[in-house]
Amino acid sequence: MMRIRCCFLLCSFALLSACGGDDDNSEPPAVLTDFKPEKVLQEQWALRTHGAIEQQFLFIEPLLLDDKVVTAGRDGIVTIVDLKDGVQLSEVDLDTTLSSGVGGNGSLLLFTTKEGELIAVETALNSVKWKIDAPSEILSPPVIVGDSIIIRTVDGQILGLAQDSGKTRWSYQQSKPALTLRGSGPLVATRDRVYAGMSNGRLVALSLDNGEVIWDVTLSTPQGHSEIQRLVDVDGRLDLYGYVLYAAGYQGRIAAIDVQKGQLLWARDFSTYSGVTVDSKVIYSADERSHIWAMDRYSGATLWKQDKLQARKVTRPVLFGDYLVLGDAEGYLHVISKSDGRFVARISVGGEEDAYIIENGILVPPVVTEDAIIVTTRDGMLYSYTLDDLAVAK
Repeated sequence: MMRIRCCFLLCSFALLSACGGDDDNSEPPAVLTDFKPEKVLQEQWALRTHGAIEQQFLFIEPLLLDDKVVTAGRDGIVTIVDLKDGVQLSEVDLDTTLSSGVGGNGSLLLFTTKEGELIAVETALNSVKWKIDAPSEILSPPVIVGDSIIIRTVDGQILGLAQDSGKTRWSYQQSKPALTLRGSGPLVATRDRVYAGMSNGRLVALSLDNGEVIWDVTLSTPQGHSEIQRLVDVDGRLDLYGYVLYAAGYQGRIAAIDVQKGQLLWARDFSTYSGVTVDSKVIYSADERSHIWAMDRYSGATLWKQDKLQARKVTRPVLFGDYLVLGDAEGYLHVISKSDGRFVARISVGGEEDAYIIENGILVPPVVTEDAIIVTTRDGMLYSYTLDDLAVAK
């Protein structure tokens, strides 16, 4: 049977018109409610890059490297920006169409293309070191750990590659269901293991040395009769805290897994596209309806829920001090309290005029430093914000 790769925003994001039909039956986004600001988001700088994805649903996340941020767009132009003042330091034109976010480290940057290529760029020289053909398209950022590069392809393969040449050292593959989300969940790699959520609702731990399976557990079991009802793709971000892996999937469960034993510590029903964020005590996640949840890390019990961003297609919440930051499809950056989910600050990143909603929408989560929040928009704008007290706001 031909595998169906439908749009990432299959249900909640309702891009059904892209799969046939012109009517948009998606739930309208909630109207933003007023609140009493406790902080203010101050723009430090803004830079137009070549990172535009326009109306494409490409999750090209930027990469932070010490005092720089690396961003790229679907047109294959890479921009390296100084984090302090937003000055463009250099630019590399890969002359290809990219398919996922920037991977790599301070010495080697990694990019994936729509044609299924993996391109390694030497940071010091801003030049291509090597290029290889992967088995199929790669939709999640490549990961460097030790002297290896780990990639995942849309046909369900996970590969370990040599960092110096891109040569394949090992590969692993599970069977895929007929229908999956448009995307591939980010991999988590440690010194000796690779953790991955699979499109069939399973979680695996693989040996970094040879790709052998250390454990394989079921996060979610398909339910229902139709292919859409049985969709349980683990497509969002996993988070490893100590010896516990936290994971959540679409139409499935959120769970904590003991990585030494490969056993579930707890699990509860939950559905998300974007995955989880964890701190020392709490798990945070945005569900498929854009409700933000805080759950106890040790039991999964609900601590609070923020539902006033319903259907706004929010990003995964990101930790920033005592707060969570997240963007939405209309270009708003939200700051909420970790303690109870109340709104603390908000800003319209690209302006509030309707004509700018698509261009300035925020599709990928913000990336943060100790004191700055970096946001990318659909039209390739890169912004840096600080979160300041109202009394000292300019």
